[in-house]
Amino acid sequence: MTVERRLSDVVIVMKHDQTIIFIGKKDANHVMIEVMPKVVAGWRSANIVVRCGVWTGHYEGQFLVGELTKFGKEIEDYREKVKPAAALNSVEHYLQIRLSGEGHGPVHVSGEARERLGAKTALVFEFEMDRGALADVARGLMEGDRLE
Repeated sequence: MTVERRLSDVVIVMKHDQTIIFIGKKDANHVMIEVMPKVVAGWRSANIVVRCGVWTGHYEGQFLVGELTKFGKEIEDYREKVKPAAALNSVEHYLQIRLSGEGHGPVHVSGEARERLGAKTALVFEFEMDRGALADVARGLMEGDRLE
């Protein structure tokens, strides 16, 4: 069974064995994380897509179990104005994202995507997203981290 929740800026697709989270607009600038259900030695694979302007990158990355949940909680704190920003800095540097901006208006999304630790080639991105999508993004990240 597939469940799809749609907001103006985010689509979270939840199938019985995977979660797909869009940070940004599905049909415009975004970072997409398709979380795979299998965990091996504490690591979870994910298909990652970054689309920003004319540039697009698609690759497989890995996250330590708990990294996406931590990012989801940081987004909640940012949304509730407890923190001035939220950031995902994956241990292996596959994906780094920073969400920032004032307490009103759009959220500034910036970061780097790279296929492996130490890679000299990276896709550096920067775009804006709707603040109203933050709660669903945070929830999707935390749900995706619990898959198994």
